[in-house]
Amino acid sequence: MVKLEGPNTPGRVVPMRVIVCGLHRTGTMSMRLALRQLGFHDCYHMATVFENIYDDPQQWVRAYEAKYLGKGSFDKGDWDRLLGYSQACCDMPVALFSCELAQLYPDAKVVILNREPEKWYESVLETVQGAVRPTGFFNVLQRIYIFLLDPGMRNWIRFTKVMASLGMPYDHVTEHDKAIAWFNDRYAEFRAGIPAERRIEFSVKDGWAPLCEHLGVPVPQVRDDKTGQLVEAPFPHANDRASFAVSSKRMSSEAVQRANTNLVNTLG
Repeated sequence: MVKLEGPNTPGRVVPMRVIVCGLHRTGTMSMRLALRQLGFHDCYHMATVFENIYDDPQQWVRAYEAKYLGKGSFDKGDWDRLLGYSQACCDMPVALFSCELAQLYPDAKVVILNREPEKWYESVLETVQGAVRPTGFFNVLQRIYIFLLDPGMRNWIRFTKVMASLGMPYDHVTEHDKAIAWFNDRYAEFRAGIPAERRIEFSVKDGWAPLCEHLGVPVPQVRDDKTGQLVEAPFPHANDRASFAVSSKRMSSEAVQRANTNLVNTLG
């Protein structure tokens, strides 16, 4: 969702209703779609950062530096402006602030989105790492070209570097054990920081029933084409490894197009 930004950008526009403690590659895009289907609009996700690439990355840099370096502050007013159009949140970069957000928004319900650590590790290795660490001469050259000519991508690259260096201080490719320990520590942090009665342990494989019961909403239904009867809607399944590759390629293509336009405008 593209937000309205400007000097008079409002604070919170809609209430924060659901906080999903779910790291990247744990089913967060499927969860985002599920929450939308249940009426929670919108769900802030890494995709939201990219949709607002000229404004949100700088705010996340501020948030990460305030938390991990003690540089400046990032208070509830800042969170309301950053997440003000969202009734829910999940995925990175917001996941590392789940406990703080649960305190700031005490009426929001909390979902801990689980995945088996080794499967998470392999999924990140085969998707995210390729996107943040391009290999091959052409891909590296393309990244440099985009960085030089696309301000939005400069925002994105700086933000991801700050997020990784401060929030994920390990090398995912070469430090398997550190990555797994980091993953487990984050979930231990979620459970220690949020009361059990306020949260649910959930996996996208669990389907609608436990999620809907926790959120107090009905299980969505669709009409069966053959019988005409109302049946339980399929739970969303999105952003698998193949889909991630397609999405990453599209994002790079859009960045190249912006860079090309900026080059033409510069040259006159």
